[in-house]
Amino acid sequence: MIETVFKNEIYMSARYIKSKGLQQDGVAIVGTHHCAEYLKATTKYLGSEAPLYPAAAAINGGFSRLWYIAEEDRIDEDDIKSAIALCEKSHARLVVIILLSNIPAGDTIQKYAEMELLTVMNDRLGGLRKLLGTYNDVCLLFFDRIFSADFDCFDLADIAKEAQNDRTVSLTQSMANRYTSALYISDAIDAVYTVSKLGHPGNAYNASSFYLSEYELRSEVYTMLARHGIQLQINGEPTQPAYAAISNGKLKSLGYENACSFSDALRYSLLHHLERFSIQTDRIHDGYSGKLNTLREIEKDMLREIDRICRANDIKYFISYGTMLGAVRHGGFIPWDDDVDVAMLRSEFEKFRQIAPKELNDRFSYESHTNHNGYHYFFDRITAKDTYFASKYSDGYEMHKGISVDIFVVDNVPADPKAAHRFWKHLMRKRMLMNVRWKDTARKGKAYLLSKLLLPILRLRSMDGYSRSYEKAVRKYEHKETGWVMPASSDHKYRGTFPIETFSEVIPYRFDDVDTFIPVGYKDFLTAWYTESYMEMLPLSEQNPFHDYYRLDLGSNIEENSDIHFDYMGELR
Repeated sequence: MIETVFKNEIYMSARYIKSKGLQQDGVAIVGTHHCAEYLKATTKYLGSEAPLYPAAAAINGGFSRLWYIAEEDRIDEDDIKSAIALCEKSHARLVVIILLSNIPAGDTIQKYAEMELLTVMNDRLGGLRKLLGTYNDVCLLFFDRIFSADFDCFDLADIAKEAQNDRTVSLTQSMANRYTSALYISDAIDAVYTVSKLGHPGNAYNASSFYLSEYELRSEVYTMLARHGIQLQINGEPTQPAYAAISNGKLKSLGYENACSFSDALRYSLLHHLERFSIQTDRIHDGYSGKLNTLREIEKDMLREIDRICRANDIKYFISYGTMLGAVRHGGFIPWDDDVDVAMLRSEFEKFRQIAPKELNDRFSYESHTNHNGYHYFFDRITAKDTYFASKYSDGYEMHKGISVDIFVVDNVPADPKAAHRFWKHLMRKRMLMNVRWKDTARKGKAYLLSKLLLPILRLRSMDGYSRSYEKAVRKYEHKETGWVMPASSDHKYRGTFPIETFSEVIPYRFDDVDTFIPVGYKDFLTAWYTESYMEMLPLSEQNPFHDYYRLDLGSNIEENSDIHFDYMGELR
């Protein structure tokens, strides 16, 4: 896990640096602290690996920027003099990064106050201030206490151990008034790039990510662990506020932003420490109030039912999209995925649509615009009747919103790639109009004015009418043997077309504990959808479910032999 967390931290930093246009060549790094290794790894990821030296006196090459890293209590002024001399000779920018071990409570800094540590901490850093003042292209950057999987300024290892041994996370009232700040490692890297590229010579900057009380920190950890049965214990009496934090307001004036939220940064860091205990780290990914495994079991039941009906009626189907990728890469669900997708060629799907509503198990229902019940997705669904699953996207619409398996169709398209692309764009325009009518509000962005003008006219037609029109458009080439197909109604990004042979034959394939099928050309499909690197795991920061979960109700799908109790989100499970 530590390697995975490390790669994620580098990935988030590099993504931020690219988005801000902060890439820099000609960098040399000096330092023995592990932060220097992080910086070197980031430069390598960005394609211009910087040399790393233990001291300025060891530099043996040219550079245009020098990043010098030193811990507050281990500053070698003679070596910094050597760094300044080298920078003067090379006409290079110098960024001196000082890692603060701690901010004494006496150095009180309010949440939004700007401060120069060089002034307040003159007794410790006065010599450094005078030294750096001799060079005209130097910036000073103070690093707050760093946290990540490698740096544990929050004592996350101890909190994880307490949770394991005592099944509790302890809080005291006094923690609510003890405020501190800290710097996430990805933000530290980004701060160096920001100051190196945009910092004003002769200025000092503070790099800090989050400002919070110890009470807030432990409460956040408890929220992450509550689904594992960890209890919260609160003791003690309130005390007077005490601050030991620095502000990063000056750094923000350069356009600096955090790489991720505090909650995510804490989660990535905590994963490493939890791995040493019996708490399952994979469940930290579970953003469904601890109900993700049960949700998946219901979806697999529906998949088995689809498989049963298709086998009994000689209908070819296959798992698709993330479900296909999960089967091939993980043997089942992608660890952070929350749904199941199946697909069929149009001819197979039309048989299934006729047969499935009659043969489905009573636990499930068939959802389609052909039911005339207000359903208006671009695909059909099998849904668990007594469940409720809604995203923020779907919750406001009047239709059955249960746990479902989506059924997509692969349709014939023109053999000419340009004609196929025009056909796809035509479908996307129709979908845009349907979405405006569905949401009953103008779209944001470029289409705002047009959709606002069209909305009163769009309201004159029912959603069932739009669904029928859209399906007619998708089936335009149904009876023409073009030899080429496309999952035309499943995605807003053009992925190209496929020879019909890609999907015309299916092969048995295991999805977790379910016997199912994938198309014989699954490698070509996965490459088109997820690139040639589809077997590589995404960074942790990208491992999020597609759906913006809003509410999940499991209905009667609660284990009968378990004691009924409330989960930590206040719902029965």
